Amino acid sequence: MKYILTVILLLFSLIFYGQGEANFWYFGQNAGLNFGTTPPSALTNGQLNTLEGCTTISDATGALLFYTDGRSVWDRNGVIMPNANYNAGNGLLGDPSSTSSALIVPQPNTPGRYFIFAVDEPHHENAATYPNQNTDFSVNEDDGFNNGFTYSVVDMNLNGGLGDVIPTEKNIPLVTYDPSSFDESSYKCSEKITAVKSDDCDAFWVITHFIDTFYAFRVDQTGVDPNPVTSQVGVEVPISGYRRNALGYMKASPEGDKIAVAHLGLATVTGGNGPGKVLLYDFDNVTGSISNEIELYDGDAPYGVEFSQSGEKLYTTIGIGSDGSGDGFLMQFDLTLPPTQIAASGTRIANENGQDITPFSAGAIQLGPDGRIYRALFNFNNGDDNYLGVLQNPEADAANVNYSDRGILVDTDGLRGSRIGLPPFIQSIFARSIDIVNSGTPNDINLNLCEGDNYTLSYQNIATATYTWFVNDVAIANTTNSLTINTTGNYRLEVDLNDGSCPLIGAANATFFEVPTVQTTPTTQQLCDSDNDGSLDLDLSSYTADILGTQDPTTFQVSYYRTLTDAVSGSNPLPQIFTTENNPQNIAIRIQNNGNPSCFDTTNFSVEIFDTPTANRVEPIIECDNADDGDDTNGAINYDLTQLNSIIYNGQDNAQFNIQYFTNQLDADNNTNPIPNPTTFLFDGNTSAVFARIQNSANPGCYDTTEIPVTINPLPQAIPSTLTQCDAFQDPNDGNTIFNLDQVYDQLTGAIPDRNLIFYESLVDAQNDINPINNTLAYANTSANQMLYVRVINNNTGCYRISTVSLAVSLTNANDIEFRECDDDGNEDGFKVFDLTLADTQILSGLNNPDLSVSYYTTLDEALAEINPITTITNTTPYTQGTDIVYARVENSSNQCFGINEVALFLYELPAIEREAIYFSCSNGPQIQLDAGLPVGVNPGDFSYSWSTGETTENITVDAPGNYSVIVTNNNTGCAEVRTVSVEISGPASISSIVIVDATTNNSVTINTEGPGDYEYTIDVDNQGILNYQDSTIFTNVPPGFHTVYIRDINGCQPIVTRNISVIGFPGYFTPNGDGIHDSWSVEGISSDVLGNSIIYIFNRQGKLLKQLSPGGNGWDGTFNGRLMPSDEYWFRVQLEDGRLSTGSFSLIR
Repeated sequence: MKYILTVILLLFSLIFYGQGEANFWYFGQNAGLNFGTTPPSALTNGQLNTLEGCTTISDATGALLFYTDGRSVWDRNGVIMPNANYNAGNGLLGDPSSTSSALIVPQPNTPGRYFIFAVDEPHHENAATYPNQNTDFSVNEDDGFNNGFTYSVVDMNLNGGLGDVIPTEKNIPLVTYDPSSFDESSYKCSEKITAVKSDDCDAFWVITHFIDTFYAFRVDQTGVDPNPVTSQVGVEVPISGYRRNALGYMKASPEGDKIAVAHLGLATVTGGNGPGKVLLYDFDNVTGSISNEIELYDGDAPYGVEFSQSGEKLYTTIGIGSDGSGDGFLMQFDLTLPPTQIAASGTRIANENGQDITPFSAGAIQLGPDGRIYRALFNFNNGDDNYLGVLQNPEADAANVNYSDRGILVDTDGLRGSRIGLPPFIQSIFARSIDIVNSGTPNDINLNLCEGDNYTLSYQNIATATYTWFVNDVAIANTTNSLTINTTGNYRLEVDLNDGSCPLIGAANATFFEVPTVQTTPTTQQLCDSDNDGSLDLDLSSYTADILGTQDPTTFQVSYYRTLTDAVSGSNPLPQIFTTENNPQNIAIRIQNNGNPSCFDTTNFSVEIFDTPTANRVEPIIECDNADDGDDTNGAINYDLTQLNSIIYNGQDNAQFNIQYFTNQLDADNNTNPIPNPTTFLFDGNTSAVFARIQNSANPGCYDTTEIPVTINPLPQAIPSTLTQCDAFQDPNDGNTIFNLDQVYDQLTGAIPDRNLIFYESLVDAQNDINPINNTLAYANTSANQMLYVRVINNNTGCYRISTVSLAVSLTNANDIEFRECDDDGNEDGFKVFDLTLADTQILSGLNNPDLSVSYYTTLDEALAEINPITTITNTTPYTQGTDIVYARVENSSNQCFGINEVALFLYELPAIEREAIYFSCSNGPQIQLDAGLPVGVNPGDFSYSWSTGETTENITVDAPGNYSVIVTNNNTGCAEVRTVSVEISGPASISSIVIVDATTNNSVTINTEGPGDYEYTIDVDNQGILNYQDSTIFTNVPPGFHTVYIRDINGCQPIVTRNISVIGFPGYFTPNGDGIHDSWSVEGISSDVLGNSIIYIFNRQGKLLKQLSPGGNGWDGTFNGRLMPSDEYWFRVQLEDGRLSTGSFSLIR
């Protein structure tokens, strides 16, 4: 386990603290440093963004507490404290553009309480416009109100332990001016703050300056004394130019005996620039008074000042020119000299390039916890502010301080910058303490020890002194001048000299680091030498994980050495990739704690190196299939693999190396499942390769493999064959003749090319390849049906198979035939192209000889001469019945035997049927009968029938819709034709709805039906019996009245569907003159039976009700109370039974 606990100098009682309070710095443009590492490391979590003022505080252990730019305060997590948020209007009254915008001081003897002293920015327009503040805005604004010198209290117990400003103890003003003076009230204070402990160790002095007066405020356990000790001494800074004159730092020396001040300018005009000064004073840390001014530098624009840790050297930064905007330089003054000689000791400090003047402005300089001095660098011309300058040895003379402008990089991610300010601290933090570590290195209070060690801390033995030891801030019983420690902790010794002075303080940060152990020592490594030169490149890091085991690789480091002596001393470590120098090679291991390399463990192991053989290439194994396994067609043979050993060794020592064979690469690499008997290994049909492994007999892990492709070629096809020849040699009837044996090639080989044939008269000769038949073109058989033996050889592989050839002697006597065809070429014109090859089977019927071939000719002469052979012919006589003749020549392909036969062509008509038909079947009707489509007068018995239903009669009965087919075949000719019959279902309609749009000038009727058929529609207007059917279901301009709708199936399925409808209408006039035409007015389309509950009202022009009609009545006859009404417009109101309401007018015409 890793134990790291930073021990910080923790002083007794109230203010004896160590440099841990200055452990974190936040400054500039989101920049920061952490002094908890060596060297300090850049921080990337800073939240403040300031050109100048800032300050930070950590606790005694170096843990960050909070930081501020004088306005907002950020807690340790980088979150603005709730009661110190400038952007929210409740910030502090400092200003980030003030040189020292703030400084933090702990309240003595009051843990967790801190004072933030803040100073406003008197050099901008706020003071120049005083007292004309814009009071509509917060006083946080730069609105002309100068806030001067204030303090606020932070309680770390607030805000969940993150701290917050106490609202009632916030922005408390401290008077550093004459309130009766208008000018002094305008500016109030300079931009300078410093702090140092008091001589009695019970308080701090917080010091500022204004015009010509120093103000020293005492801070003790009771709080801040608002009544400062004032010292009016030295140079008077003109208030008339205070807008620029206020700039520049002030610092107390760490021992609290000196004060240094940098005045940027002493201008006498507001906003003007004047040459400034660097001044040195004596400080009495008992009374708080300041005296004895010494002018160290006069001119230009001084800005930063800082003491070395001992206080013997003073440094300042100077900007060339009265406005400080030019180049800058760093100076050292030797304070060990007599006061009159100090100014003359001023020396410019050169950087790493030997330059003492650089383009950087005169920024802040600040002593760090490590005793070095850090310089803020900012080039106003190009914005270069990525680094802080560092004085490595501030106590040295100017020539030996080792200063670098590129001392430490603060902009590690391109988002940060130094600017010109650095955080000030209580200067006493950096005072030297007594040495109890006794390491010989000043300021070195850190002890890195190992668990199990004992270490003695001590200070000189002073007889009159009292010694008090503290462990982690807790006093222990030991009162001697020494203490032996063996655990991690913060150790502090306070030596009270008993003479009234502050105690001497010494501290030690003791960290006892875990001692690692080698968890697993590598066994002797037996490694393979790939080039057999006796050495190897070892990647030593490959052993690290096992050596570490469960130990944290970020805590412990493993390194490697040639010897244990080197490992113990940590000298001459080996590189990660190490080339061995001996065989065997010793490797020593050291595992150490990164925090303390003195905590380590060692071990060693040995590396043995073995030669690695080479598996030399073997030509592919190519063999022919055989019958070793009883089957010569499966690609399996027995093979002696050991005959390949000499090729694989190729001169390598078979006493050092051995060879094994495997069936796959994985087994060869893993050295598993070797072929048990390589002398009789069976290559089966699936073996495409074998794998040879040659390995070092002493270390089988050193090996090489080679793949040996295996090809087992199949034996060629050798088909037992018969060669037939005409018996035409000497005696045609003796069974002997001359054979051309080469004619049997296609039969023997299946017509496969690249085969060679060798013939023998006996099987023994063929097996032993002796006495081959040489004259294969004219071999005379010695007996009828003689048997020969032949080797069929694959010319590409050399593989062969033995077969037989039977020699047969015969003539060729074929058959005359009638070649019959149907006129089914799609034209049915009596002519057809005959494919004569289809007649081969008939012609060769009865001739059991595979060597016979047939060719066709149009004439006998051409057949005899074997010229103009044909394969097709078109008959010349329509529907020829044997009148067209062709000639077939039948020939033995292996000899000259042939015969000629006649082929008579016959062409027949297809059955003359109707090929397609459609039948309709009514859904409510009987089954339907389908017929074969024969024409009238044809005898159905001359034909056979094959229906798709499986029936074989001329006619069939079906009751389902669908497609049916029948093959009609002429029994005499065998010619057939196909008839396709489609049966579709139809039927009467079913009315789903009738939509009537009436009581309009264009009445319409839409009929909606369902059913399987196709339908047409009509309306019998006024039942006149005139039926004009149409396909459309929509009727327009339908006259009002009573009608009948008719719907019929166009395929004749009955019945015709009817429905009575009513179309409402209102006549536009009537003529009650007794001629029987339009003598009354009534609503058309209603009756006592149809909408019989409707109500009809008749009104005159004046709205007088003249008549109420009933749907079943005779209408209005134009009278009222028996009196004829005059010709005029009359009005109606009709309330139909179905809820519709209609109104309108009509004319009475007489």
